[in-house]
Order: sequence, then C-alpha cells, then structure tokens
Amino acid sequence: MSDPAVALGVKVFNRTEKLEALLESVPADEYDVVYVADDGRTEERTHLYERAWPFDLELIDLPYDAGLGPGRNAIVDALSEEYLTIVDSDHEVPTNAAMLVRQLEARPDFGGISGLLLEHGRIQGLCHDLFEEGDVLVRDTGSKTAETVAGYPLVAFDFVPNVVTFRRACLEERAWDENYVIGREHLDFFVGHWRGTDWRFGTCPAVLFPHHPGGGSEYDSNRLDRTKLLASKSYFREKWGYDQIVAREFWLGNQSIDRPLAVLDGSVPVPTWVGAKVMDLRDVRMRIEAATASASELLPEVAQR
Repeated sequence: MSDPAVALGVKVFNRTEKLEALLESVPADEYDVVYVADDGRTEERTHLYERAWPFDLELIDLPYDAGLGPGRNAIVDALSEEYLTIVDSDHEVPTNAAMLVRQLEARPDFGGISGLLLEHGRIQGLCHDLFEEGDVLVRDTGSKTAETVAGYPLVAFDFVPNVVTFRRACLEERAWDENYVIGREHLDFFVGHWRGTDWRFGTCPAVLFPHHPGGGSEYDSNRLDRTKLLASKSYFREKWGYDQIVAREFWLGNQSIDRPLAVLDGSVPVPTWVGAKVMDLRDVRMRIEAATASASELLPEVAQR
C-alpha cells in the first residue's frame, strides 16, 4: 500500500449515490483506509459499507445530524495514518491526488495542501488570504505566484477548498469546532490556524477533484437552512470578536456564503466599512427570509385548528 500511510476521510449525511461514486473513484493502492463518518440514515448505505473495496473501509456511525465538526473530528480520532485527505461525498478523487502528499513531504511547514474543484467543466477554488481591518475579517486575494514543489505548482493561501490532504500533526494541533452543524465550519478552521498555529496551507492547481454538487430535498433544506446559517455566523463572530465578515475577492470562483463584493471600478475596491454595511443588510434580509419561511411552515397547522 501507500508509503507514507495515507487515509481518505468523508463525512456523510445522505446522498448515497454520490458517496458510491466517490468510493468507486478512489485510486487503487493510494489509500490504506477510507473513513466514513455517517450522521444520516446509515442503514440506507449498508450495501456500500458491506461491499468489498480495494481499501479498508471504516464506518463511524454518528448520532443523526451530528454535524460536520463532530464527524471530521471522529475521523481524526480514529486516524492512525500520517496523512488524511478530506473530501465531501459529492467529490471524486483524481488519479494524481498522491501528488499532494509528495508536496507535503517536501514542505514540512505546510499543514495541508489542497487541489482545486472541477465543476461542470469549470475550475473552482475560492482560495484566498485572511486579513483584519479593525473588527472586520476581510477575505481577499492579491497577486499570487506559484512555486514548483515536487515537480508540481504550489500556491500558498490562508484558505483553500475542501479537498485537502492534511498532515495528521496539523489536525491534532487544531481540528474542527463541533459547535457548527452547517455553515462557517471551514472558515472557522482556517481562521483558527491563521490566528493560533504556525501551519501554512496552499493549493496545487494541477490536481483537480471532480465536483458534483447538489442533493435531494432533505440535503438541500439542511444545507441552505437560513436559521442554521445565521446561527453559525453569529457564533463565529462572537467567538473571534468580529463585527462583520467582508469578502473582496476569491481565487477561482465566488460560490461562497460570503459572496465577493463588486468593485467601484477597475482599481478602487469597496472600502471595508462600506462592505461591512452591505453585509449587515444581507444578514437582515436573510433573517427576514428565515422568519418568513418559519411563518409559512406554521400556516397549515394554524388552518387546521
């Protein structure tokens, strides 16, 4: 098997067909173990968990809707391998994913290196750096250059997409906050390392993970639940002491909870204080939408009385 030892980890809620496609994509002899942390209806995937695979599949059965943080931390707790590639169930693993380990071997100061996402024929990344301007967290990307590491390009960023090969020592020093069920858990992870550890992160643009987003109604209602998203943002801001979060620019893609703000012209970015006010208005709109949705759910019950 692989040397050094590498595992793959995925937290699952539902989307059984996507999980099957992920498992079938795992390159032969690249991963010693695949850890699946399941906080959905595990019995719906029994046929996958009992199937013979060219790797050891270890199921971690979690309480229903335990959340991403508990799921990923359970994987870290079970981990004995030196490296862990974290993906979502709607990803597939490319044949050159092992290059991320080679780059980590060559750069011991990096705690994790990601690939990029190949989504509907487009390359997505959302890579960026983190800055503080007063009490505002700024997500922004300036001019970047790539260095060649282990024969492949490597670009350093503070935040990289969720297709990352991590060094186990990095995750043991700081993993995921279990207070998040959905929303902000990725940003929280990288802010925690940015503010509290010396680990660096980066992305290898030559390693592309196919991404097939979306799911059934249960998945979508959970993933897009405005009440949960607002609660996560409120918790994040209180935890780190930020009044607001402003996204200026991401490298390759803009599909994020914090959608990047437009610029005034080609050279003048939106001032941070203006961006913070815009984000305040977005939050107000989301609260109204969440309250409206809750009221709509109550209408049938009231009508029956």
